[in-house]
Amino acid sequence: MAAGVRKFILYLARWQLSTPILYLAVRQLGAGLWQTVIANLIGGMIFFWIDRFIFTSHAVEMWHVKEGRCDNCGKKGHLWRLVVAPNYDRRKSKPTFFCMKCSKQKTDELRRKGIRIKGRSR
Repeated sequence: MAAGVRKFILYLARWQLSTPILYLAVRQLGAGLWQTVIANLIGGMIFFWIDRFIFTSHAVEMWHVKEGRCDNCGKKGHLWRLVVAPNYDRRKSKPTFFCMKCSKQKTDELRRKGIRIKGRSR
């Protein structure tokens, strides 16, 4: 599963966690507009820190995917670029995209160096 999809699923799950808080706050304050706004603000203050972790954590891999030519072998097709993984951050480096074969070689090389990578292990 792509890192972007994984993050989206985590984000949706996080929103589901806010449902009990919103329900309790609205039930206690009444069902008016201002009470709902206050409940959403309370939820936002609580879940801001969880969102921050999801979208900035190195614990979740981030891959970029595009169509084009492999920067290593020149093969045309689907290309991948590992951007972030635990102890690996290439957000500020020049992007290099690899075909499936070259991507596997690169991720195997990174694994031998001790970088924990879940994706592209085929």
